[in-house]
Amino acid sequence: MATLVEFRAQNPEYNDMPDAALADALHSKYYSDVPRGEFFKQVGVASAQIPGAENVTSLPPKPVSMQDRLMGLVETPAIVAGEVGRMVATPVARMFGEAYGGYGTPQGKEMGQKAAQVTSQQFYQPRTETGPDIVNQLGKALSVLPPTYGSVGNKLSVLTPAAVSQTKAIVTPAAISTQQRLAQALSSNEPQMVGMGAASTNPALMRQERALQQNIPLTKGEQLQDFGLLKRESDLPKENPELAKGLTEFKQTQKESILRRFQQLADQTGAEYADPTAYRKVGSLVDNALVKEFDAKKLKVDKAYEAARDAGETKQVVDTTKLEEWLNVNAPEAITVSAINTIGAKLEQLKKIKNGQITIDDLEELYKSAGQLGEAGKPSGVFMKQVKGVINDMTEGAGGDLYRAARVQRAELGKNFENTYRVAKLLGTRGGYSDRAVALDDVFSNIVLDGSLEEMRTVTKLLKKGGPQGQQAYAELQGQTIQYMKDQLTKNASGQLSFAKLKNAIDTLDREEKLTYMFGKQGRDTLVDVRNVIQDALVKPEGAVNYSNTGSVVARLLDKMASVKFPLAKSASDVVKNREIKKQVEESTKYNALVDALKGTK
Repeated sequence: MATLVEFRAQNPEYNDMPDAALADALHSKYYSDVPRGEFFKQVGVASAQIPGAENVTSLPPKPVSMQDRLMGLVETPAIVAGEVGRMVATPVARMFGEAYGGYGTPQGKEMGQKAAQVTSQQFYQPRTETGPDIVNQLGKALSVLPPTYGSVGNKLSVLTPAAVSQTKAIVTPAAISTQQRLAQALSSNEPQMVGMGAASTNPALMRQERALQQNIPLTKGEQLQDFGLLKRESDLPKENPELAKGLTEFKQTQKESILRRFQQLADQTGAEYADPTAYRKVGSLVDNALVKEFDAKKLKVDKAYEAARDAGETKQVVDTTKLEEWLNVNAPEAITVSAINTIGAKLEQLKKIKNGQITIDDLEELYKSAGQLGEAGKPSGVFMKQVKGVINDMTEGAGGDLYRAARVQRAELGKNFENTYRVAKLLGTRGGYSDRAVALDDVFSNIVLDGSLEEMRTVTKLLKKGGPQGQQAYAELQGQTIQYMKDQLTKNASGQLSFAKLKNAIDTLDREEKLTYMFGKQGRDTLVDVRNVIQDALVKPEGAVNYSNTGSVVARLLDKMASVKFPLAKSASDVVKNREIKKQVEESTKYNALVDALKGTK
């Protein structure tokens, strides 16, 4: 059983409920068979009898983003350098401050303290939470080493003015340079990344951080979105396939990483059949879960009506005027909707047999007939729903307590299954035939793609409440949704990935808020990040891709050097070109915007 903190991590929409209230709700709805006190212990909630416990809310820890981890690693050298510089320079500044104000005097101590404080503030200040954590771990590791050279504090007493000057010249510029570069990497005037901590990044850093988080590599041109670099990376494999083999292999690895990422996300849903060939299997699992839940609830309704009949509560005679009036008003519609005439004929036959004394039992049979005649999504379904409503009005208040209780259960069954279009269509058959109204291959589309968010929520709520079988069926819908996105990406006769189709699939589901409903906010953000990384990798500015394979200007200029020969060697053109191409390929495939930002290079 998951703890309440784990439950909140998966369902953040409940984070505004105190622990005791949420635990009570979960206990009464799903775990009423477990003693309340024992349940509270298992989910890690303090007893509501402890003063103040009813207002406690235990939220899951804020996840550490990939950017925080990366930036923590990147700024660690700067923190270390800053700490070393501070350790060396601060005592020296205090010493000179006291000397200036007078050793042993209050003024001297005050000036020494201020000098030390100002000096300390000049060194690098951590910008992430993970950086200091890494430094602390390093400190713990170093603390177990033997103090071969003694402490820094012990050695300060022997520093001569010349040594102090040399130390300042060595430590301070390095610390300031690193600080400036890191600050440039971590902070800029670009918009802040949503959900990625306080640090803001420039576009190249944002793209690379996002790509690393999704484990999808990007070339230098893709990280920087530089037109010239993108064009060069497109041209090189066409013009020099052997020399640019590393770039070709990089792009192949990138494609495999993209597809593998979708598989990882599908696996995380708990689905067992997420596969392009498994739509029918997923449809069957969903259908079986819905049918099983419907049959179980219908059995309870039937037993409730049976108890009412056994008690004689359904023998009461009921006035049928309301139904007869409805049939007269809708007689013109019977020309195209034969089900109306069928109900009218059944009513007349009953009146003739029963000498006009129609009982609750008789009307219940008419109710069943209306349910069988109505087809979801068709005019017959609309009119038969009205017939059932009229019969419910006619029998309102009739019979005894058992019959009224049975009516309440039947109304709940109708609300969840029969009167909900998507559910009724999934459970129904084609009018006049035994074939399914929705083919098993189309169940996924019917629930996830075709209906509204509210319709999808109605169906999936039934699955979530349908025990292990229903919950697994819902997981299969989640996994197949990821698979559907992957299918859109790979639907290309040329074997290339198609970003346009993927974008349309994700954007459509996101626009209808289905992504957030199915995967939570964090899952939705992950899918959007995957989409954006793939866009960085696949979508090139117009003109950056050389489809005609005519060759770049640089290559043509180098070819003109072919007349210059080295004795017994290749042409000067070949030597220069090969060296340059290898350098360019390595640059494109090894570049990391995060690392180069710290170095101050591009």
